[in-house]
Amino acid sequence: MFRFKDPYMFLILGSAVLTGGLFVLIIKKFNLKNFYGEPIVIPKKKFNKGYIIGGMIFGMGWFLSGLCPGPMAALIGAGYLPVIFAFLSALLGTYTYAYFKNKLPH
Repeated sequence: MFRFKDPYMFLILGSAVLTGGLFVLIIKKFNLKNFYGEPIVIPKKKFNKGYIIGGMIFGMGWFLSGLCPGPMAALIGAGYLPVIFAFLSALLGTYTYAYFKNKLPH
C-alpha cells in the first residue's frame, strides 16, 4: 500500500469519506430526523490545526510501525515479540494524551 502498488486501502478510505460526506449532505438537505423524531443536528466546529498535527503524528506512528492498533495484542500472543515495542509506544501516546487532555482544545 505505501509503495502505491496496491490501492485497496486507499479505495476503502476514499469510499468511507465519500459515503460519510454523502450522508451528511442528505441529512442537511432533507432535514432528516432520528428514530425518536428529533432533528439530527450536525454542529459546526471551529477549525483547529491541532487536529491536523495530531492526525499526522498518529498516522506517522501507524506508518512507521506498520501495525494497525487493533491486532497488536493478537500478534504479541502469537509470539511476535517486536510488536511489544509498538504496543508500549501506543500506551505511551495514550498516557501522554491523558496528561495533556485538560490543556488541549476540544
